[in-house]
Amino acid sequence: MLPLLCSGLSAALLISVALPAWAEAPVPATLTPLDVPGTQPMGAAAVDLAAMGYTETEFLIEGTANRYRGAMLGEQETAEVIDGGWPWRSRLLLRTPAPEAFNGTLVVEWTNVTAGQDIDFAFAEMHDFLLAQGYAIATVSAQKMGVDRLKTWNPERYGALSVDADNTDPDTGAPIDGCGPLDATVCDPLAWDIYAQSVAALKLTEAADAPMHGYAIDTVIALGQSQSASRISTYYNTIQPLTDSFDGFLMYDLARQLRDDLDVPAITVNSEVTADFFEPTTDSAHVRIWDMAGAAHSSVTGGAYVDAMVRRDASMMGPDGPIGFSDVLAAQDCTLPPRFSRILNGDVLNAALVGLEDWIEDGTAAPDSRQFQRDAAGKVSRDAQGLPLGGLQMPGFTAPSTRYALNGPGVFCLLSGWFEDLNPEEMTARYGSRSDWLDTVMGEAQALVEARYLLPDGAAGIVTRAEAVPFAD
Repeated sequence: MLPLLCSGLSAALLISVALPAWAEAPVPATLTPLDVPGTQPMGAAAVDLAAMGYTETEFLIEGTANRYRGAMLGEQETAEVIDGGWPWRSRLLLRTPAPEAFNGTLVVEWTNVTAGQDIDFAFAEMHDFLLAQGYAIATVSAQKMGVDRLKTWNPERYGALSVDADNTDPDTGAPIDGCGPLDATVCDPLAWDIYAQSVAALKLTEAADAPMHGYAIDTVIALGQSQSASRISTYYNTIQPLTDSFDGFLMYDLARQLRDDLDVPAITVNSEVTADFFEPTTDSAHVRIWDMAGAAHSSVTGGAYVDAMVRRDASMMGPDGPIGFSDVLAAQDCTLPPRFSRILNGDVLNAALVGLEDWIEDGTAAPDSRQFQRDAAGKVSRDAQGLPLGGLQMPGFTAPSTRYALNGPGVFCLLSGWFEDLNPEEMTARYGSRSDWLDTVMGEAQALVEARYLLPDGAAGIVTRAEAVPFAD
């Protein structure tokens, strides 16, 4: 066992969970509240949680993990255990309403480390809805790149964290984990059990000092964005059949191919800007794929949230000191000034989450896949204006108040997207009158609500934002 990070912490939780006989029950992690006086958690929520009736607690999480053979990107078969007993120590952030306000669903986000640190990009897009509706949200630091940045950011608070392990298969000599995303030497063979064991501990609510004591958890959803979506795709294919940790999976831009022989519901919501990054995937009886026309990797909502978080924490470093998330993009040699899309990814992610809950709780399958049309080479088919054909088309795409384009040439420029607001004269020339345009927006939003690709609150937000768009009188 690794040494304790700091003294004076409450007794750790060590508890077990019962799973079906065919599953290999993950041994729950020990969770100890982490509170170092004079310091705060890196990546704490960048909104006023107290105003929403929420509490955020950081936990030291630790255990001993297995290493798995076959838990690699693209695999479609269940992994097998190589060996066990590998000690690890990381951290978890838990955001909870009062027990009586909890809606019964625990969402567990695998933090994204592509920026060189932990970022909860999915929560960034979905936070208003999650907090308003009483979800419990956990974010797990499962990967070495994020853990190592925690340690350099605040050695006093995080210095004893470690998720290191030998990445060589003792039988074959091959790598166990695919590593990356920025450094092929940064590998995560223990990440699967870090995630599974953390969830197992959260699901146990009987002990008086359990993190979620008094909460009636009905549904547990795995959540991940981009690099993390790829990770939980691999989890779905190779580890979930062993652990039965989750009731459903929500992948945000973008999941890899999911196997078709599991009865665990999964939805992946993809943006247009990533559509040609990888081979298109196919759905199945329990998998849905929603491709969002006109959407960027982050929307203006998600981009602003992450920018506020990293500026507050001074955690993202430039050549002359701390910088913001938007500064990273501005420093790229982009064809167009990088700007995130005004089509809010969170609107569709929220609907997908509710769709998963309905699917799990009463068997009502999520709406059908809405995927882009593809040409013979597998690339997105486009019309004469360069707009994608097919996919899930929100009012911001079909009746836009902006012009948009795919950005480039570098990957971060492409991911950021680009938009420019139409001026009042352009809005009038395109749509005639404000009332006609608003009728169109409201009608299309309502149709999406009825088809369950959009929630009523999401539709109301779209209409409210549309009402603020100026026209030339």
